[in-house]
Amino acid sequence: MAKNIRLLLVEDDESDAFLTKRAFADMKGTNLMHVPGGQAALDALQSGRFDIMLLDLDLPGLSGHQVITALREREEPELVPIIVFTSSNHPGDIDRAYEAGASAYVRKPDSLGGYQQVADAVCRFWRDHAEIPGRH
Repeated sequence: MAKNIRLLLVEDDESDAFLTKRAFADMKGTNLMHVPGGQAALDALQSGRFDIMLLDLDLPGLSGHQVITALREREEPELVPIIVFTSSNHPGDIDRAYEAGASAYVRKPDSLGGYQQVADAVCRFWRDHAEIPGRH
């Protein structure tokens, strides 16, 4: 059974944020909140519940790697799946993200059509098939 999903987009680049928001706006059953940095992401998670986080690595202040580590090291860790959504294809970034506790690592596409394909894949998997923590 399809369910609504609440996404937290952590992205400082306005163009990437625009393309991501536009792609997810076409996906029924999704609510997306956007914050521009790592500390804002941690604050948003303290004040609200999200089903999935789309997290860029290259952020002002706290990096995406630091956000993952901070979330996973909390006394009561957030159970939100973290999808690293970044332009980096550096093997060290990929390894470090998974070692810190990322759920998936996805490279940003270079076109709106690519963003729409990512949005569709995320929604089909996480909304229609996966069991999200706290949503049983």
